[in-house]
Amino acid sequence: MDQTPKFGARLMPLFESRLGLGKGSFDKRARRAAHRLPRWARRDLAALRAAQGMTEHPKLAMRLDTPALDRAEARIARHLETIDVQAERSHWRLGVLAGLMFNLALFAALLAAVYYLLIRN
Repeated sequence: MDQTPKFGARLMPLFESRLGLGKGSFDKRARRAAHRLPRWARRDLAALRAAQGMTEHPKLAMRLDTPALDRAEARIARHLETIDVQAERSHWRLGVLAGLMFNLALFAALLAAVYYLLIRN
């Protein structure tokens, strides 16, 4: 009797494997994932989140645009499948290392300037 599809079921394992969002309901994971996604994906995700609440109610479920929601889910799934977790981790590490190197270079320049001023006097 329950023929209403659960939108976002395909995205739950992708949220866990690609974004590291393993805990919580679809709504909670979608809110946490939204800031990592492009604007078009956030819009599609918002539509899926709204549809999640409407699927519980029989009369509201009939008003859903099921093909559009299926396309939105497929677009987000395709985007999440292209995310390379290892590359993102290495880019994050390189960013931290670059910041650290910049700070060390700045500190060395400051020490050199102080040493130069002390030697000059």
